[in-house]
Amino acid sequence: MAMKRFQSSCTACWHLPRRAVLKSMRTGDACPRIELRSLTKASGVAHNRLSKLYLPSGTVSARGESKESSTDVLIRAGYIRKSSAGIYSLLPLGTIIQRKLMAIIHRSMSMIGASEVSLPALLTPTAWQATGRWANTEIYKLKDASESEFMLAPTHEEEITTIVADEVSSYRQLPVRLYQIGKKYRDELRPRAGMMRGREFMMMDLYTFDTTVENAMATYEDARGAYDFIFKSIGVEYAVSEADSGSIGGDLSHEYHYISSAGEDKLIKCDSCDYAANVEVAASFPPEEHAGNPFEVAVTYGLLDDGTLLVIYHPPGRKVNENLIKRELPTYQMGEEDPVGSVVANGDMMLQKMIRIYDERVPENSSLPDLPIQVNIGNITTLRFPCVEVDPENFPNEQCPSCEGGVLTASKAVEVGHTFYLGTKYSKPLKATYQSKDGTQQIIEMGCYGIGVSRLIDVIADVTRDEHGLCWPVSVAPFEVVIVTKPKSEEISDAATTLYQHLTDAGCEAIIDDREDKSFGWKLSDARFLGFPANVIIGNKFLKTGLVDVESRRTAEKVECKIDEVPERISSLLTAERNLVRSARVE
Repeated sequence: MAMKRFQSSCTACWHLPRRAVLKSMRTGDACPRIELRSLTKASGVAHNRLSKLYLPSGTVSARGESKESSTDVLIRAGYIRKSSAGIYSLLPLGTIIQRKLMAIIHRSMSMIGASEVSLPALLTPTAWQATGRWANTEIYKLKDASESEFMLAPTHEEEITTIVADEVSSYRQLPVRLYQIGKKYRDELRPRAGMMRGREFMMMDLYTFDTTVENAMATYEDARGAYDFIFKSIGVEYAVSEADSGSIGGDLSHEYHYISSAGEDKLIKCDSCDYAANVEVAASFPPEEHAGNPFEVAVTYGLLDDGTLLVIYHPPGRKVNENLIKRELPTYQMGEEDPVGSVVANGDMMLQKMIRIYDERVPENSSLPDLPIQVNIGNITTLRFPCVEVDPENFPNEQCPSCEGGVLTASKAVEVGHTFYLGTKYSKPLKATYQSKDGTQQIIEMGCYGIGVSRLIDVIADVTRDEHGLCWPVSVAPFEVVIVTKPKSEEISDAATTLYQHLTDAGCEAIIDDREDKSFGWKLSDARFLGFPANVIIGNKFLKTGLVDVESRRTAEKVECKIDEVPERISSLLTAERNLVRSARVE
């Protein structure tokens, strides 16, 4: 016979194990949840208190360099600890920030109908061998006791494609959108820049599967909308740029950057429109049409898959950007060491084909170097487009390719997100197909989208910090308000507890700095260093006048008010902070 469900008068008991509830009923004890609340109050941890939180702030000395890295500041503030080169542990405050970032991502993924999965960190090589990526030199490879090979996952395109290939057979089962937030591993030869480029890192990956290119493009735009929601919710200014797909592959990609002097990427932006591109794929026009010297022309050679020779004319001192050639001529063989030799070796030179490419800086009446081979004039095609690397520092005032009159500038930036339209790069070798409406088998169209969650912690810290320490946006701050109390005063301690309750009732995330082993001055300095958006200071002024100080961490502006006025003041301060978009600091 099934047991009747215990109808407790305490709604909290529904969250307790059934055994604990039944035991309290048999013995006549008070509600175990109420007993737990009594215990926490008696032990002084019913309220968020820094004295009860593991927070080794200030236990690591500052380095002697003129400018600390953001990773070093996070270590000194007690948010993280370095385990080894490129590997970090998150301490409680760092973990809270990571959870908040994950919550923002979960909301955005839900908005576009993506379902969460959890994929293994330990993978077999089979699928990676099928896609040709097993030879990647940045993969951690290992063997088990039976000598079977495995790898620590740096990404999960192969794994998720294999899962979908095994389950999806009909167009009726598509689209599919799956995402995960988990640890990734990359064998960086020289890990650098702290958590911005480590060997172990937390990533969000969204993988999408569609029936047609058109549907995949619609999904791509949905994903970009979700990314905009994520980065706008964080509240730090970001840039979206055209990008090279790199080792992931695909035909279309965009990067999401934070402008930071600690960045390893170079972002090219227009001063008049929203054009932005990674320097790897950025294009530019000369300040004046064909402004180069017609008597000074350099030449670089290339090759297409079909043996067509490329003769690329460009100004001396400028390097050809192979990505720009690839964009115009998709069959271009990047990195070909001896294109001319390859053409000669292919057979009769008179039957060869040639494409002459003029960079926009080369005048049409230029004196050109002699051609390296003889080609029938009917087999020569001429193209003109910008094809040299953009370098605003050495070649200023170059024009934007997207608008009239815009001038391009360069900034250091950190990539925090990337979107890729993959097409069939993974679905084809892994046989991820579906039966279409007309009964034919078609290859699934894919996209993948990543955000570096642990990297975001470091970059947000870097972009928003100032001379006093960290300065978190409200969206990710571990706590919105810290109540700083003068030690060894029962009256102040009681006032802090009352204020904490008022702030909590108003929906504010607060914590009391009740550490008795720290001086009042040290705690005030540490409150600024930890970077919570607002500080409420209860000191001698309160004992004399009943007033406390409410301070904005970002602006350092203070206002005096009574305890019962604090929630309204804090609400106004936090609302202003939430509406603020933090921009990069100019150094």
